[in-house]
Amino acid sequence: MSRILILMYHIIDRARAKQEAKFCLSPDRFEAQMRFLHESGKNLLSLDQIATAIEGKSAWPTTGVAVTFDDGFRDTFHHALPVLTRYNIPATMFMLADRIGANNNWMTPRGFPERELMTQSEMLEMQAAGVCIGSHTCSHPNLPQLDAENTMAEIRMSREKLQTLTGSDVNHFAYPFGLYDDKTLMAVAAAGYRTACSTRSGFNGEGIDPYLLRRIEIYGNDTLWQFKQKLKFGSNDMSYTFPLRYYTGRVLSRFGRK
Repeated sequence: MSRILILMYHIIDRARAKQEAKFCLSPDRFEAQMRFLHESGKNLLSLDQIATAIEGKSAWPTTGVAVTFDDGFRDTFHHALPVLTRYNIPATMFMLADRIGANNNWMTPRGFPERELMTQSEMLEMQAAGVCIGSHTCSHPNLPQLDAENTMAEIRMSREKLQTLTGSDVNHFAYPFGLYDDKTLMAVAAAGYRTACSTRSGFNGEGIDPYLLRRIEIYGNDTLWQFKQKLKFGSNDMSYTFPLRYYTGRVLSRFGRK
C-alpha cells in the first residue's frame, strides 16, 4: 500500500500580521524542513510522477513526498527557490493566471497585509530551475459559488493562459480555499488536467481520485518535530496527544470498535 504525501505551503516569509501567521513559514524553518527531506533520504516526487502512477503508466512507489506552493507569492520565490535548488527538491507552484505580477487582492479585504505575487519573469525563472507550474484558477474565486459557465472559464482559461505564458503544458490544478463541488470536479477533468490538489489531509495511494489528491498543510508555527510527525502520520493535527489517539484508534479498529 502506497503512502504518498503532498505538502502544501503558501508564503515563505515571516508573518507581518497575526492574520497571516498560519500561512507564513519563516525561511529558516523552511530550509530546516527541506534539509531534513534531503538528508533523511525521502523519496522526493513530482506531481507528474504521481500522475503517471495514477494513470497506471508506472508502479506506485511505496512512499514518497511531493512539495507544492499555492498562490505564487514573490516572497516564496525569493526564499524558497534557492533552497529547492540547493537540495534538488522537485516542487510545483500553483499560479493565478490573471494575478501575475499583481497582489493578493482576495486576502486583503479580510485584514491580510498586501503582498506581491511573482512576475512572469520570476515564474519563468522558477520553471527553468525545474519547478513545475500549475494552475490555481485565474483570480482565486470560491468556485462552488460560481455558476457552471464561470467555473469552467476560471479553470480552463487559467490553464490556457499559463500555457501561453510558460510555453509548457499545465497539467496540475489546486482548488482555491480547498473548495470544490461536483461541477468543479467535472470542469477540472474537462479542461484536461491530469491531477487536482485539495486541502483534505491524508496519504495518497492506489485508488485515489486524481482530482481529489490529499495534501498536508505546513503551518507557520510548525516545529521541526511537528513537521516530522506530519510526515509520519499524514495528518494536519499535530498536537502532542495525536500519536496516542492515532495508535489507540488503530488498536480499537482491529477489534472492530471505533
